[in-house]
Amino acid sequence: MAVIELVVGRQPVFDSELEVVGYELIVRRDECDAAVRDPSEEVGATASVLYDAVSIGVSRLVGDRFLFCDADRAVLVGSVPLVVPPEQTVLEVDAALADDEAVVSGCAALAEAGFTIALDRVDDLGRCAPLLGTAGIVKVDHESLAPERVAKLVREVKSRGLLALALGVSAPSQLERFRELGFDYFQGDLLSAPQVVPGRTLDASSVARLRQAARLVSQQCSAAELEEVVRAEPALAYQLLQIAGVGADNGFRRPVRSIREALVLLGWRHLQSWIGFLLETRRGSTSDDEAITTLTRARMCELLAQRSYPALADVAFAAGMLSAFDMLLDMPLDEVLATLPLDEVLRDAVARADTPVGRIVADVVDCQLGRSQDATRSGFSEVTLSGAAIAALRWAIEASKHAVT
Repeated sequence: MAVIELVVGRQPVFDSELEVVGYELIVRRDECDAAVRDPSEEVGATASVLYDAVSIGVSRLVGDRFLFCDADRAVLVGSVPLVVPPEQTVLEVDAALADDEAVVSGCAALAEAGFTIALDRVDDLGRCAPLLGTAGIVKVDHESLAPERVAKLVREVKSRGLLALALGVSAPSQLERFRELGFDYFQGDLLSAPQVVPGRTLDASSVARLRQAARLVSQQCSAAELEEVVRAEPALAYQLLQIAGVGADNGFRRPVRSIREALVLLGWRHLQSWIGFLLETRRGSTSDDEAITTLTRARMCELLAQRSYPALADVAFAAGMLSAFDMLLDMPLDEVLATLPLDEVLRDAVARADTPVGRIVADVVDCQLGRSQDATRSGFSEVTLSGAAIAALRWAIEASKHAVT
């Protein structure tokens, strides 16, 4: 299973007291070159950088502050899904798109859903009038304007109850002048240069399974059918858990306890768009070797939980799978967990805490790694563990082969 190296850049946005109010995402995967994508592409740059941000962890990137991001047309018109919390996200819309009726309607829908719309590089409010009704922030392009025109534009922005953001602040005298003019937010290398935040995610090991999932979604399949597809693909499950916390209902978020719960929280429409996005952006060739190891661990945990704690069998499967992600991503488990919206029961189980499922996961990991012990923590005998391991391996091999081409 391939690991994709991510690099997301951020630059702080400051208020008039020079406190950080948010971060603008400015860098995409290090595998991408600096070329700008065609803005008419159905899968745009915004979706890519926001998926990378979710993979690294929104809380790690911006904490409880705002996440600013350029929004391309594909996202604004709803062609691809947004997987970040609306109440924490500022979408920057090029003022030149004000004449695009689909973009104007899309911005209104996004604002209704809780996103903040920021008009980007504005030099004349009249030119972006169709978007003013949904905007909350105006990023003033002061470099193209005479000082007196900048002052007038800021007054116009403030008179409409909008916030004014000064781009490219590069000198102390400039900062002081902008503060006197009434700008609310400031951004530029004088205050802080861009910062690079690295991270990792997994590439799906089977395009066929992705296509099977897309077909199932398009046919309005049951949650159980789709769950079986995701259960057989660790990379899909990981990505699903990363974005599930956002949910489908205006940013409703809550920790998840199982893959099925994540599917429900994500919502049908988001799920359909998300799988389509993965089909379009998936890169690299992969092997199923690690997937089989991970699936065996997950299924073994599930089989053992079914014996003693059947109500927690779904939790055990998810915990077993996630417990292998430090190995798959080659990063500490606590860093992996920091990117996922897991509830306390599942988080403790993954961390092999002294809980019913945590003890099972600990024994399964020891069994897979060949660690012998006088007594198991879960109370299962070595014979029972060995039997579960054999059954789980058979299931994992079969699941890894099951794909629709």
